[in-house]
Amino acid sequence: MKPALPRMNKLSLTATLFSLCLSTNLHAEGNEMLLPAVGSQAIIDAQLNGNKIRISGTGLHTLPALPGSITIDLNPGETIERVLLYWQVFDEDTAYDVDIDVERMGDGFANMVTGQIIGEYVEGFGGSPDLAFYNAYSATIRADITDLNLIQPGSNTLLISGLDQIALPDPNFGDDGRNGAGVLLIYSDDSGDGVQLLDGHDAAWWERNYPGTDKFSETLGSTVPVRFQFEPASVERFAALSMFVSSVEGSGQTGDDRPSVVVIRPGGDPADEIRDANALMSNRGEEWDDYLKMVPIPAGVDYVEVEILSETDPYVDPLSVLNPDGSKTIDPASFVWLAAGLTTPTPVENVCECRPKAITFTYVGGSCAASDNDQGEEFKCMGDLNFAEPVSVTTFAHKFNLGDTQRDIAVTTPMVSLGGAVTVVADGTGGRAGRLPPQTKLLLQVNGTMQTLDIHTSCSLPLNTGDQFGPLVLQSFVQGDQCGRD
Repeated sequence: MKPALPRMNKLSLTATLFSLCLSTNLHAEGNEMLLPAVGSQAIIDAQLNGNKIRISGTGLHTLPALPGSITIDLNPGETIERVLLYWQVFDEDTAYDVDIDVERMGDGFANMVTGQIIGEYVEGFGGSPDLAFYNAYSATIRADITDLNLIQPGSNTLLISGLDQIALPDPNFGDDGRNGAGVLLIYSDDSGDGVQLLDGHDAAWWERNYPGTDKFSETLGSTVPVRFQFEPASVERFAALSMFVSSVEGSGQTGDDRPSVVVIRPGGDPADEIRDANALMSNRGEEWDDYLKMVPIPAGVDYVEVEILSETDPYVDPLSVLNPDGSKTIDPASFVWLAAGLTTPTPVENVCECRPKAITFTYVGGSCAASDNDQGEEFKCMGDLNFAEPVSVTTFAHKFNLGDTQRDIAVTTPMVSLGGAVTVVADGTGGRAGRLPPQTKLLLQVNGTMQTLDIHTSCSLPLNTGDQFGPLVLQSFVQGDQCGRD
C-alpha cells in the first residue's frame, strides 16, 4: 500500500513550498505520488496569489495527422497568475520527448516549448525509472508557458503538436505513447482563498495490487491519496477540484468499459465521502481526461482528501469473476494521475431565500444524469454535450419553440468553455424587474448539438450553491430586489 501524504494546513503548505523553492533542485519529482507544485518562485507565488484554477486538455493520438485542440477562456476581471502546460508520454526508453509545439490559433506560427520531467514511474518508492504499462517507461512533463502570451482576454484555442521522438517497444498495444496534454490556468478574480496545486506522476492498475503474485508492484497497484488543507468555515461551502488524468482507454479503443472510481473525502465523516464512478472515460479525446468537481465542504471541515482507484463501484474483485478460460470479464482502468488542484471560496450566503436577480453557474460538462439537486420534477434536462466546448448559451421560450428567447432574462456570458462561468440576470421591466422568472430556461449548443435546462428559480424549492443541473453547477447568486413578493 502506498504511504499517505502528511496532513498540511495552509501555513505549513506555504512553508513547504518556500523550503522546496530554496533547495538546489527546484523541481520536486512526483515519482508515484503527487507533491506540491514547485519549480520556480513564479509557480509558488501563483499559488499564493491566485484564487481560481481553470483547466482544459486534449488527447493527442491524432498526431501527427491532426493537432490536439485546447480551448480556454480568460474572462473580464480575471488576471493571469500562471499558465502551466502538462503532457504525459510512454516511451521505449527514458529519453522522453520534452519538446512540444503550441500554436495559438490565429497567430500563424507554433512555439516549441521545452518542459521538465516532474515525475515518472518507479518500481518502489525512491527507486529508479522502470517499465510501467505497455512495457514502456512513463513520465509527466510540465512547462510554464505564461510568458508566451498564448492566453489573452476572451476565448483562446491552442493547437498542440510535435512529440515526434516517441516510440513504444511493441506498437501492437494500440497506444502510440502520446496520451495528451492540458493547460492549467491559475488566475485571480478577487474572490476566494489561495490555490493549492499538486502534480507529478502517480500510476495505478488493479492487476499490480496483489501481494505475493508475480505482477505485484509496490507503487503501480494504487495511488497515494492527496490531502488539501484549509481553514474551516462555520457554514457549508463548495470547493472546486480540478485534475488531469491520462491513459484511461475509452470504449472506442477497447470495446469495453474500463472502470475507475474517484474517491473524495471532505473530512473524516464516512457519510460525506463521494465515490465518483466511471467519471474517467477519455472525455477529452482518447486517453485524456479533464476532471472537474464542485465538492461540498461541510461546516467545520478543514481538509479534502482525494484518491483514484482502479476498481469498480461497488467493488468486485476481477480475479473472482474470470471466464472459464482465465480471461478477464472486468478490467478496471489503468491510468496516470498528473495534477490535482483545489480552490476553496470564502464563506458566503449559500441558500436562496427569495427569488434571485442573478445566478452564476460553472460549466463542468456532463449529461443530464450528472444532475444533483433537490428540485425534483420542477427541473428538466434534455440532451448531452459530452464535454464539448466552447458552448453558446442562450435562453429559450418553450421546449417546442427553442428559436425564441425567454423574456425577462439575459445571458451575460453567451460563450463558455469548460470551467468557465455562465451568468444569467433579470432583464424584465415594471413588476417583473429585479428578479428572475420562476423557471429559467437555458439552451446550450455546440456544433449542432443541443442541451436544454429548465431550472426552478423562484426559491420555493431548494436552490443552493453546489447544486448541479446537467453540465452546470450553481456557483453563486444575487438576491432579488422584491423579496417580499415571494
